[in-house]
Order: sequence, then structure tokens, then C-alpha cells
Amino acid sequence: MPSQSLRLLETSIAELRALQRANPTPLGSALKRPEVTRAIGRASVVLLSSHYERYLRNLNQEAVESLLEERAPVDRLPRLFRLLHARLPVDQIVETRWDRRDEKLHSLISESGPLWVTGARLEHFDHTRLLDWMSSPKCKSVERLFRIWGDGDIFGSVTRLPTSRGSLYLRLTELVDKRNSIAHGDLTVEATYLDVVQYIAAVRKFAASADKRMARLVQAITRAVGPW
Repeated sequence: MPSQSLRLLETSIAELRALQRANPTPLGSALKRPEVTRAIGRASVVLLSSHYERYLRNLNQEAVESLLEERAPVDRLPRLFRLLHARLPVDQIVETRWDRRDEKLHSLISESGPLWVTGARLEHFDHTRLLDWMSSPKCKSVERLFRIWGDGDIFGSVTRLPTSRGSLYLRLTELVDKRNSIAHGDLTVEATYLDVVQYIAAVRKFAASADKRMARLVQAITRAVGPW
């Protein structure tokens, strides 16, 4: 059974398919209304990259909520997972004068302190702190996300052959790089109908496999029934 995050992604991708149907020359033959074809390709890249990033953020949130529901033992949480929860309050303490740190110290101890108590169970966790550093879903960022959850090589985990791994990595990298260039005003960036089809396939393939991998990572922590 897929996560709610994956179901939402699939629903969102349907929007991309509808947009592609509006392409006057989808197969790249003699272009009709080339400016429309170009705009649809660029818009599709931006939308797909946004849906992909939202999937990753939703998946992270859904996984944290599963840990909270099961009151997971904090001893089984990955070290980096716990450290990131404390990073924001620690940074705020460093930036605050000594005589004004009492409130922030209290917040740090009450919110993140229990994550380091042997035998404690997870009662509170702000899932946004795990991804407050991610500005776009570049492959390096995706690898970092899953490393936080305890998987040191997510692309190796979701693919069997080096060739398919390289192709998947390349397509996802192209998608996000093009989206970032478009968002920064680069008018030269284009995406053909075939490009968009390949990007959609790459996102769907990665998400479907990553979904199962995240479920196993959560289950390894809770030692309960899989979260989805």
C-alpha cells in the first residue's frame, strides 16, 4: 500500500498529463505555435519539480508522524535525526546574549532533551527541522534526506543496476536543474515533450521505490507493522 504522500504525487502528476495534452505538437514534428509548445514544456518542468519536492517533504512528515504514533524508542532514532532537531535552538542560543539565554535553553531542553534520554519514547518532534536546509530536491539533497533516516545510499537502495541508477540520477538532476534555471529567469531553457515524459517516469519510478524504502526505515525504528 502506498503512502498518502505517494498518492498525492500521483494525483498531482495527472495535472501534468492534462497540460501535455494541450501541447499542439507533442511529438516534435513541424512545430505549430512553437511559443505555446515551449511554454508548456517550461511550465511542465516547474510543476513537476514542485510536485516532486512536495512529495519528499510530505513523505518526511508522514514518516515522522508514524514514529510519533508508535511512540518510537528514541534509542533507535538515527543520531543525525536527533541532532538536526536540536540544531535550530542551539544556533539561536549561540546568537543570543548570555543573560537572555534562559528561555531558549528551556526550549532546547524541553523539546530536544528527551531525544537523548535512554529508554525514552518519542512524544514530540518537529518534522520541519529535518528539511529546513533543503532549498530544492537536488539528488544530493535527496541523498542527504535519506541519510538522516539511516540510508546512506538511497539511489543504490532503489535501483539494482548501475545503468538504471545512472539514468534515474541523470533525469532527476536534469529536471531540478532546469526548474532552477527557469525560476531564475533563464529564457534559454527548454523541455521537449519527450523530456517531460522521461522526467515524469523518473519521478514516479524513484518515488514508488523510495516510498517502500522509507516504510522499511520507519519499521526498523518502531519494530511495528509497516506505516503504509
